[in-house]
Amino acid sequence: MEPKDAVAGHRTIALTVRGWLLGAATISFAVLTWLIVANALSAFILLFTAILFAEGVRPSVHRLAKSMPHGVAIIAVLASILLAFVTATIALFQPLGNQSARLLAALPEIAQSLQNQFLQTQQFLHRSEGAQALVSSLSSASTALLAMAGQKLLGGPAVLAQLVGNGVLIVLLTIAWLMASAELKAFVLSLLPPTRRDRWSGAFDEIGVKLGAYVQGVVINGIVVGVATGIVLALLGIPYALLLGFVAAIFQAIPLVGAIISGPIIILAALATSGWTKALFATGAFVIVQLVDQNALSPIIFGQRVQLSFLLIVFSTVLGVTLLGIAGAFLAVPAAAALQVIVVRIVAPAIRSANDPS
Repeated sequence: MEPKDAVAGHRTIALTVRGWLLGAATISFAVLTWLIVANALSAFILLFTAILFAEGVRPSVHRLAKSMPHGVAIIAVLASILLAFVTATIALFQPLGNQSARLLAALPEIAQSLQNQFLQTQQFLHRSEGAQALVSSLSSASTALLAMAGQKLLGGPAVLAQLVGNGVLIVLLTIAWLMASAELKAFVLSLLPPTRRDRWSGAFDEIGVKLGAYVQGVVINGIVVGVATGIVLALLGIPYALLLGFVAAIFQAIPLVGAIISGPIIILAALATSGWTKALFATGAFVIVQLVDQNALSPIIFGQRVQLSFLLIVFSTVLGVTLLGIAGAFLAVPAAAALQVIVVRIVAPAIRSANDPS
């Protein structure tokens, strides 16, 4: 019996080791798969961003291509945009850099000022436990936000290097898309039945128009909102007005979510540096700017070329934030616009045709 027990014991140990090895291999494969998917998502985000940029500049490329070779027109348009970007960067770099440095140096003082403001508010509202709890929560949240802002500002060089690297990749992908998209479209259409090619060709053209109009609208809208916000804050005498206007312009590119992010940043900065009175004025001014933008400015800028229902914008933005964070929120609406064209011009007619008995 002893040899059998020994053999049995030996087999148990062998199976256990095999199980551990199998488990380790499974975990390693899962981690490797996740890394591949994560990198693929990053590459897809860069590619889709480049496609958006390409469709945004395509009208200018087409106009120049009437008087020069297509490749030269692409280089000329991108060079003009790069020159304008560098000029704006040089013009804004020194004031934005000075304000960022001042903000970074003043962060401890700003955090202490915010805590004092909230403490005074708690003492004023000492009779209301619910209000005290709300103020305490706001104080904790603002302190955490300032700490995160400090870390981002301290990591500025690394973030800047990453942005420059991604920017170079986006420019190269944009050039590739502008030069090869026509051939790619012809190849895809050649794979379809002849009776469906016109419909798909029209859908591709409409998607390009919508994406281009969306990109142009986002840029113009962000500039207008950022300038308006900065001017209003400067008139109110709030420090870092230029930097806060820049923040509003950047986050304006994200539908719905952008204002939710930039609004608290601007209000907390006004509260910490200028007190409750100017913070309330800043809040009112920010709300007015956003209302004017949503009800008057955006319909004029985007016009009829980008027709998306409010429900689709909300759903796509929430889905994008859930899946990919801030980048997903930025890319969700143009992706939804492209998908809407496919559904309206391709899927819906096919379903109606299939259900039509005649």
